[in-house]
Amino acid sequence: MKTWENKSYCCFLMTKLLVAMFYISGAFIIVTLLSMPILLSSVKAQKLDQEAVTKRDSIKNQSNISRNRKIKFNKGKRGKRGRRGPAKVIVDPVTEGTAVETVQVYGRVVAQQKGIIAARTRGAIEAVKVRVGDRVKKGDIIVKLISSTLIAERDLKSSELKEFTAKIRTVGVQLALAKQELKRLQRLRKSSSFSLARYQDKLRDVERSLSALSEAKAKREQAKARLRIANINLMNAKILAPFDGVIISRAVEVGDYVNLGAPVVTILNENSFEVEAEVPANRLGGLKNGKVIDVKPEFGRSFKASVRAIVPQENALSRTRVVRFLPDFIKPNLTIASNQSVVLYIPSGASKKALTVHKDAITQRRGKRVVFVVKETRGGLRAEMRPVKLGEAFGLRFEVLKGLKSGEQVVIRGNERLRPRQKIKIT
Repeated sequence: MKTWENKSYCCFLMTKLLVAMFYISGAFIIVTLLSMPILLSSVKAQKLDQEAVTKRDSIKNQSNISRNRKIKFNKGKRGKRGRRGPAKVIVDPVTEGTAVETVQVYGRVVAQQKGIIAARTRGAIEAVKVRVGDRVKKGDIIVKLISSTLIAERDLKSSELKEFTAKIRTVGVQLALAKQELKRLQRLRKSSSFSLARYQDKLRDVERSLSALSEAKAKREQAKARLRIANINLMNAKILAPFDGVIISRAVEVGDYVNLGAPVVTILNENSFEVEAEVPANRLGGLKNGKVIDVKPEFGRSFKASVRAIVPQENALSRTRVVRFLPDFIKPNLTIASNQSVVLYIPSGASKKALTVHKDAITQRRGKRVVFVVKETRGGLRAEMRPVKLGEAFGLRFEVLKGLKSGEQVVIRGNERLRPRQKIKIT
């Protein structure tokens, strides 16, 4: 009996143990299932981090390789420090002379020779030989008209001339016969066979022949004139450039019909530029024919200009007079155009002796005004940076109080990026 109770108790304990293990296993499975997404996301994040690190290392290696290649290329092509060679600059000398205070007056560039080329005869256009912007020489063909009608007119006038020439010969023969008959009758004047009526008729025949001959000669001259006109019209079928210049506008196309005087193209002679400005009447005292002044265009290099003429007519409203200046620059100048605005520096005060430098030579470095002076060294020309002290302004130049000497060459173009002691090349 006691043994049976012990066995029952053991079975009860085993059952409890199995139930407990079942609950523990179920709880473990549930926890595992709930934590699976977290574990998967963690693994995925680690994998992405590893790929990012690998990609960054690859890009860094490629960048290093590219930089190394670029350095080698620069060393092979440019030498040390990757330099591009000497900097190209434009220089201007420091001058000592008479300087005068100036005032600024605005003007414009005008062309002395500019005009509309018109058709000198009527007809349809066969060919247009130029485009806007083309440069032409005097005598170049610009437009060609269809000339078949003009050729026919020329041939017709030539035939008329031949006709009247032949008529003159015919009338001349008739006149010669009439004169011969008149002379024969004059020899018979004392004879009994002389007829006064016949003599008078022959006299009238001679007069008619003379009149017909004069008429034929006049018509021949008219035919010659008409033939000349026909030849001129035929010659004018080719419209030629009357002077050297540039085509700035074109008014016709192939197939258009033009009448006498119709505009064809407009030509501007860029070698005939002048500067025109309306100068206040109270500033004309410092100007006279031949006076040289400074002129600065809105774009491009400044240049000199001399007074050509002061127009003796004053604007009653602005109290100004038109002054024409002859520019001194290389022609043609591609930076100068018709109607371009310019600034003229008109003398306004008393002159004095001063050492001056071009305004474009002055640059700012660390709050100081400096210039780059050209220096000759064993290695070639170099730019020496030098601080300067400036005085009054005289047109396009500044008075130099300290820092420069007369005759020194200073950089006026290309000095914006120059470094001290940098190699330069004067252009």
